[in-house]
Amino acid sequence: MNYKVKEIMTRNPITYAVPSSVSDVIRVLIKNNVTGVPLVGKDNKYAGIITRRDIFYNPDESQTALVMRKANTIREDDYIEEAAKEITLQGKRHLVVTNENEEVTGILTPQNFLNVVKEKYSNTKIKELKVFDAFPIWEDTPLAVALIAMKLSQVFSFPVLDDNAKFVGLITDRDIFDKIKLSSIEVLSEAGIADDEDPWSWEGIRNVFTYIIEKSNIKVPKIQVKEIMVKDPFRVYLNSTIGDAVNLMAHGNYNQLPILTGHGEISGMLYDVELLKVFND
Repeated sequence: MNYKVKEIMTRNPITYAVPSSVSDVIRVLIKNNVTGVPLVGKDNKYAGIITRRDIFYNPDESQTALVMRKANTIREDDYIEEAAKEITLQGKRHLVVTNENEEVTGILTPQNFLNVVKEKYSNTKIKELKVFDAFPIWEDTPLAVALIAMKLSQVFSFPVLDDNAKFVGLITDRDIFDKIKLSSIEVLSEAGIADDEDPWSWEGIRNVFTYIIEKSNIKVPKIQVKEIMVKDPFRVYLNSTIGDAVNLMAHGNYNQLPILTGHGEISGMLYDVELLKVFND
């Protein structure tokens, strides 16, 4: 069966207007626990998109128009193979869906594709994808250094290795957030986005944690990566199937999984965005 975008997209996504301030957008991300929103102009037509990563890469910009991306969109009646190709070309996790009037009607992320990926490519071996980029980090690396490495590499999940280069865990920016004891109101005030009338979601704040750390000049604890890493995380192997990977991603709502060799050595990372490349074959 050839699926169309409208069959798998998330309908009626939250949108926000331009012109506006980045702080306004952050409020929307936090309150609704989302990682990105399409932007619309005064005519209610698509104007661009802004995500937590866009904000993090531009911490000194205050206006949404200077941070947003005028990324290509996809139409509701296009086939999902076209949408998958567009996502992989952009290298971003959000693709806006519009109708013939350029009005936003939906949004796609790799998660929307997982069921179809499993249906069509369940028995394909992971090693056939050949997309294993990874940024490993030493378990004794100070947490502050890991956070800087994430910022500079624009990679936010690292396989963790011990002195013998053995895979021992995984660390993400969200794992760092979970270990920092902060008052949400204090953090938001320092970042210039506090508002007593807004019902702040702690999980939503977690979504924009790296931005808040950058904006608020908050110091991370002087501890090592191994003290907060996820030990024995879910993983796949080179000979695992795509179906295995999709099951794990869907079960834990994971965007990435470590890939190991049959001997347990790290071979790379499998990201849900990379899974969409199966549609390009």
